[in-house]
Order: sequence, then C-alpha cells, then structure tokens
Amino acid sequence: MVRVGEATFPERSPRSVRRVPAALFSLILLALLAACGPGAVGTQDRQETTASGGYPVTVTDSVGRRVTIESEPQRIASMAPSLTETVFALGEGEKVVGVTTADDYPPEVRELPEIGDFQQVNVEKVIELDADLLLVSFEYSTRERAEELEEETGADVLVVNPKSLKEVAGSMELVGRAIGVPGRGERLRERLEGELGEISEAVEGRPRPTVFYELWHDPLQTVGPGSFIHDAIVLAGGRNIAASTGKAYPTYSVETLIRKDPDYYLLGSAAGVSPEELEERPGYSALSAVRKGRVAVVNDDLVTRPGPRIAKGVRQIAEAIHPEAFGR
Repeated sequence: MVRVGEATFPERSPRSVRRVPAALFSLILLALLAACGPGAVGTQDRQETTASGGYPVTVTDSVGRRVTIESEPQRIASMAPSLTETVFALGEGEKVVGVTTADDYPPEVRELPEIGDFQQVNVEKVIELDADLLLVSFEYSTRERAEELEEETGADVLVVNPKSLKEVAGSMELVGRAIGVPGRGERLRERLEGELGEISEAVEGRPRPTVFYELWHDPLQTVGPGSFIHDAIVLAGGRNIAASTGKAYPTYSVETLIRKDPDYYLLGSAAGVSPEELEERPGYSALSAVRKGRVAVVNDDLVTRPGPRIAKGVRQIAEAIHPEAFGR
C-alpha cells in the first residue's frame, strides 16, 4: 500500500478556469472550506454488506452518513468532475444524466446537461432529470447539506470527498459499491494503488530534489500539506519547499522563493504561464531551476481531480523531477 499524507485540492478544468482566471481563487476557497469538514473514505466501508450480494446496499460516505440505496441507480447526477470520471471508469457512464459546468472528461460528458458548478447545485435540474443518485463533493460535503439535498431532490445523496491519495483509491471502491459494480470498484482501487506503487518504487532511493509548484502568479500561490499536489510531489520523490508553511494553498513571497532556490519549478497549466514567461519575471533568472532548464508545465487537472487518472498526474511530476527513473 502506498503511504502518503492527507491532502485535497479543488477540481478544475479548462472550461471553468482558463477562460475566467479569477475563478481559481473561488475554487481554492471552496476546497479549503471542504478540507475543514469531517470525513474521509474509510476502510470500514469494505466490511459493509448487502442483502444477497445485491440491493439494498448500505455504505458510509465521507461525512460519516450511513446511506442505504434501495435499488441499483439508473440515473446518476454528478457534482464533481472526478466523480463523473470515476463512474465512467467503472463502466457505468451511460447512467450519468447530469454533470457540472467544469466536466470535460471523458469527452462525451460535454454533451450532457449541466446541473451546477462549484458553488451551487441546480436542484430543479436534478429533479427534471429524475436522478436517483446524486454524487457530491466540496462545499456540499456536510451532513446537513447532504440531507437537505436528499429532501430537495428526492435522490439518494452520497458525499465522496477523499483527502489523500490513499483515500482517492478507496473512493473508487465506495462508488463502485453504491452504483452496483463492487467488483469493478475493487479492481479499480487495486489498479490505482498499483500505479502509485510503481511510481514510488521507481524513485525509491534516489536523491529527493527540492520542488516549487506555482499554482498562481499574482499573488504567487503554491501548495503545501493538505493538498493533493503536495502529496504528488512527495510520492514522486521530491521535497516541497512550501511544506513548512503548514497550509494547503499558501501565498508565497518571491524573496523566500529565491532564498530557498528550488531544484525544480513546476507550473500548473491552469495558470497559463510558460517557462519563457517565467524567466522574464524580475529576479527569476537567478533561480537554479530557471538557469538549468528545470521548469516544467504540469497538467494540473490530473493531480487536482481526485479520480481514476490521478496516478497519471503523479507520474508526470515524477518524470519531471526524476527523468532518469523513467528512461527520459
């Protein structure tokens, strides 16, 4: 089993962030609020059983609610891109009837009706779509709000809000049990854990270079303990220079950045900054990472969405800071 620290991060996509950069700060705030709430995808869920291996099925969600689903869901509405991706990865994508404005993967979800964004679920639309299961995360990750949504929509509501890479893997199994494919959920969990384990093994024993991840540039913002990207940096064999901040998404001073002089500089793709633009900033040419060409753009949708593709995000970070471990 891969051991990593607890983390979370707001899910983003080109449709919602790159077109309106200011929305990034709202997403960070929502993620921080969610991270303050209770709950995680726990291992106790695996011991819960169903009548004759079918329905009704009872699972415990991320806010500790025991949710009993009386029959196999046929119309699933998803309030997080990661949850949409998970349902599709489990082979049940044809049951998804509604997604968020940020959903863009797999490509066919772009044609589905939108039921809300990161700030609000369109209850009327969920009712109109006759959804029988609503998967939610982030600001909806409270017991009270989940219960309100059940009353408002008439659908079963399952909160899935993993806070670490280990819990992301566990959420595959949780969703699989809820939607009627427990075996696929278990296999997807095992596959994800295996992919993360392979990355960990590839970088094991190698020097751990220092890393800075730029989340945003004005003001300069990065990631620390409590974010999925911090988890990814650690698992990928790096040392996050912002770890000492103790915050998930701290504002970071350029003076401190230059003083700590990281070996590698990672640019989140959502910020829309190129390595060439980075070099033009005052003082940045003094950074070792800039002078040695160790600046890489990271597709942060892969590491900020706690879904089945997250291992690909961890791997791209590992390949950036340990290219030799992957034959690059």
